[in-house]
Amino acid sequence: MPELNEDLWPSDLGIASIVTPAAILRSQAALLGEKTKGILEAVVETSSVGSEIHHRFVIKVPALGNYRYALFSVHHPVTLYPVFVDEEPATPRSPFMPDFSLGVRLGEAIGLQSEEDLRSWLRRTFASEATKRIIANLYAQASGQ
Repeated sequence: MPELNEDLWPSDLGIASIVTPAAILRSQAALLGEKTKGILEAVVETSSVGSEIHHRFVIKVPALGNYRYALFSVHHPVTLYPVFVDEEPATPRSPFMPDFSLGVRLGEAIGLQSEEDLRSWLRRTFASEATKRIIANLYAQASGQ
């Protein structure tokens, strides 16, 4: 007769080798704080909608009353990939009116098929003129330049 509490799980669940999109985003968020010596910070806000996991990459500015600017948003299935880019960075329309949008809303989401595709997209996104302008403007305001 089979044992009631018999462990039917394999000894290797494959857990140690997975790098999630959220872990990559959180790592990059921490690096922004280091690069700006804490003048700017970034957080990754994660939520779920149905079976999808959504992430927003948000820049926080402590010196401006914790002003928050959502730089981009992505989502993915529980299987991690593909990661879909929902919104990309955009330069705010006016310096006198806060732009509470998340940037460029994409009509058709960009699907990133692998961890390397995600890293490449992040590299391009962080180096884009829109991102650099947003970072420079927030940094200048926060540091009193």
